[in-house]
Amino acid sequence: MAQTAVDSRTKRVVIVDDDVLICEYLSDLCQFYGAEVVGMAHEAQEAEDIILENRPEFVLMDLRLGGPRDGVDVAEAVQNRMSGVKFVYVSGSNEPKSMDRIASNAPHHVLIKPISPADLRKALA
Repeated sequence: MAQTAVDSRTKRVVIVDDDVLICEYLSDLCQFYGAEVVGMAHEAQEAEDIILENRPEFVLMDLRLGGPRDGVDVAEAVQNRMSGVKFVYVSGSNEPKSMDRIASNAPHHVLIKPISPADLRKALA
């Protein structure tokens, strides 16, 4: 029998990506692996509010959010107000400038799009 749960305790996840279809895909994968998606956001302020309100264990965070603030800005704002959130960055680019920006926030994990189910499962461990 295939193992679907990440572990015996349900992980709470917020997904932040400006692409609605990617959010839905990541949500489906998280649920398949037994995680509870407690919120989704498509822009920076909405993401910050949802993360602070729901206090997830993990945030799947896109780097580029289409506005003046990026995913690292949101992560830093959240980390200044609460601790213990693991940021898993999701990026469509692995160019050095993007990777340096992500690395500046000491991410829990970095996933490059397209995201494979196995990579997401590892990131939620």
